[in-house]
Amino acid sequence: MKRWLHTAVRGERTCSIAFTEPGAGSDAAGIRTRAVRDGGGWRLNGSKHFISDGLFSDFFVVTAVTDPEAGARGISLLIVDKGLPGFAIGRDQPMMGLRGTSHVELTFNDVQLDADALLGREGQGLKLALTTLGRVRLAQVGARAIGKATLVLEKTINYARDRRQFGQALGEFQMVQQMIADSIIEINAARLLLWRAAAEIDAGRDGRDLIAMVKVNAAETLGRVVDRAVQIFGGMGFSKDLPIERYYRDARVYRIFDGASEVHRMTLARNALKHGAKLFDIEC
Repeated sequence: MKRWLHTAVRGERTCSIAFTEPGAGSDAAGIRTRAVRDGGGWRLNGSKHFISDGLFSDFFVVTAVTDPEAGARGISLLIVDKGLPGFAIGRDQPMMGLRGTSHVELTFNDVQLDADALLGREGQGLKLALTTLGRVRLAQVGARAIGKATLVLEKTINYARDRRQFGQALGEFQMVQQMIADSIIEINAARLLLWRAAAEIDAGRDGRDLIAMVKVNAAETLGRVVDRAVQIFGGMGFSKDLPIERYYRDARVYRIFDGASEVHRMTLARNALKHGAKLFDIEC
């Protein structure tokens, strides 16, 4: 394990998370990639796609079914080095946004792995993955979405202050003021929810439901803020001469990756119906 962890911490090697498959996105338990014991190690077969930064990564953390009869408890995590025989990195799938990184396909054809490629215990892969992804969502989706929304709002306010139409600044029109005010309110509410979730985790409490709230709220707040920005910028917001249209395209996937908004809403509703409203009355 040191050969992966220590080199990654030192910045000598980079890794990617390889969970998503053509038939298993938000349904992380629906994967079909299979790993079977082979001698003292493992033999891996299957495929992944939408793997971010895959072109530049040195190794991959891969979910694979090790016990088909155990359902979600039959999934394990394996570390796979780039360049192993039978491991191929496919095309970089073109995307509407997030064009600054790669999103590749991976295929595993009888890839031989040593015994130490198993990360954690066999059958604990999905639990490890979801626990880690919960914390990642706070940064990758929550904090990043709120940071992007804040940047876009700052650009929008500056534009509304400087751009003049009908003899006055755009910001003097009440309809524009309402859009700016709504963005301010929603960004601050999303930021407070993010801090609340982080505080729960720091206190050692289970923050999974709050993380789901942050994921949905921050992602959809970003979408509304950039949509208003395009409207206020007008034609220039739709033009590639300014970055607003790129922010708009990039924002759309936040409602999809790391669990679609609908999946997180379903989880929250089910937990509330099972445990009652007190589940969400968390002490500060």
